[in-house]
Amino acid sequence: SLKSLANQINVNASYLSSLFHRSEGISITEFIRNEKINLAQNLLMYSDYSYSEIAAYLGFASQSHLGTQFRKTVGMTLREYREIYGKKNAIL
Repeated sequence: SLKSLANQINVNASYLSSLFHRSEGISITEFIRNEKINLAQNLLMYSDYSYSEIAAYLGFASQSHLGTQFRKTVGMTLREYREIYGKKNAIL
């Protein structure tokens, strides 16, 4: 979270947020959310974890919250993404 990052480097959270936005052009919370969505994409592709397990692991309040943020960012639901990009069982 923004607060924990600010505490780790011993600066005010508002100052860190402002500095990050000036440097990167997006808010630090948006950056963190995007990184979590990237991790969710990897977990959906390469693991068998449930949606609620992924949400909990990434620190989302619920599976629903992850799903909402995921759809806003990626443009599809968790299920759609896993069905399209998830690992396939090889038939030998």
